[in-house]
Amino acid sequence: MDAQEVGEFYHDVTLKEWDIELMAHTSGFGVGFQHGRTPDILNKHYWEIEFLYNQHPKSVRSINVLYEGVRPCRYGQLYTLFFAHGGYGYQRTLHQKPYWGGVKVSWNFSGGISLGIGIPNYVEVLNYNTGFSEIVRYDPEKHNLNNVIGGGGFFAGILQTTVRPGFYAKTGLNFEFAKNDYRLRALEIGALFDMVFPFIQQMAHNPAKPCYIAGYIAFDFGRKKGLH
Repeated sequence: MDAQEVGEFYHDVTLKEWDIELMAHTSGFGVGFQHGRTPDILNKHYWEIEFLYNQHPKSVRSINVLYEGVRPCRYGQLYTLFFAHGGYGYQRTLHQKPYWGGVKVSWNFSGGISLGIGIPNYVEVLNYNTGFSEIVRYDPEKHNLNNVIGGGGFFAGILQTTVRPGFYAKTGLNFEFAKNDYRLRALEIGALFDMVFPFIQQMAHNPAKPCYIAGYIAFDFGRKKGLH
């Protein structure tokens, strides 16, 4: 009897692979890119870059119903926060895909440099001295529901962007299910950790968070390059 008829596993001989990752996590969403090598059937080494949006749990998007055509505003938010990652990762195969198809299960871990990118929140306020509105940086001591008309727009504070260096770590389980040997299709679930210095205070009257921890689920799609 042929060995494959009793459930022989398919051994991936990929040398190089790349993939794009679309991620949803408990504090927002993100996108990433990975490029790696598999020196043998069980191990993979890769480099990755990611860009993530992080929303504070107390940040609420609202619209001032007293005015028409105004932008939404997040009252109390000092910064819109993003994280940019660049690092190295390792993946270990736990369950190889059978020759007839199925799912390959792997565990991975990655880490490296993280940049916390904080864009100041700007609002449109009514100037009672002139009677006109103006776009200014949000100040919780001056701006409230009595004088804030709406949001100032995402790009209003782009030139005052704050960048803070730090590090990140990420770990998860990867379930690869592509039917084509030279395509990569996978779902991944796991957790990620970020810490930057100095800390960025996202919300007024709330202490700056020393670290950011989130669970995530991601869909990966890409290509593999074999021996031939």
